[in-house]
Amino acid sequence: MEHFELDRTDEEREELVKQWIKNNWLMLVVVLMGAIGAVYGLNYYKQAKLDALNTMATKTEQVSQALRENKVSDAQTLVTELQTDEKDTSFSSVATLSLAQQYFHDKQYEKAIQQYDWLIAQSGDVAMRNLARLRKARVQSDAKQPKAAVDTLNGVEGNANLAETYLLKGDILLSDKQFTEAKKAYEGIPKNQQITENVIKQRLELLTIMQQQQ
Repeated sequence: MEHFELDRTDEEREELVKQWIKNNWLMLVVVLMGAIGAVYGLNYYKQAKLDALNTMATKTEQVSQALRENKVSDAQTLVTELQTDEKDTSFSSVATLSLAQQYFHDKQYEKAIQQYDWLIAQSGDVAMRNLARLRKARVQSDAKQPKAAVDTLNGVEGNANLAETYLLKGDILLSDKQFTEAKKAYEGIPKNQQITENVIKQRLELLTIMQQQQ
């Protein structure tokens, strides 16, 4: 807006304002509409996000319900939809874990492994990827794939799951009667509150007994 001289009369100032508005009305309309659009756009965005979260939560619950009713095929369809449309959310991760666990209980090991592989490849959360690796290794062990199970455990990231990883690795190797390697795994378990020394001692005693029976 142009500068108003201090010595102008009120009438002159009012006339200048009217003239400025007349010359710049289109710009004012654009600014006003932009401000209104921003407010309504933000509200629409928030509502859309809430609707999307509600949809994902509902679909995740439907997966759980389908599994409780032993409708595994329906659960698989819902999980695939979540993996496709919402792969970066925790909803798809939770649904995938639930489906994989069901496949494991049904002894459909390869299908369970496929679900864990998806989670390992797609999840952006280290803890979730490690959880998938630990569960996948258990599935592979039950499927009589000890080498593959150990390879899976070797891929665990960071130190947060180190104790659980070494304990499971020792159990898998012990079950496969690889006594020397199992002992290394047990002895490599870091001392912490997760796994007591008594647990490690029991495992080593079991290892000794199994060795003597050979």
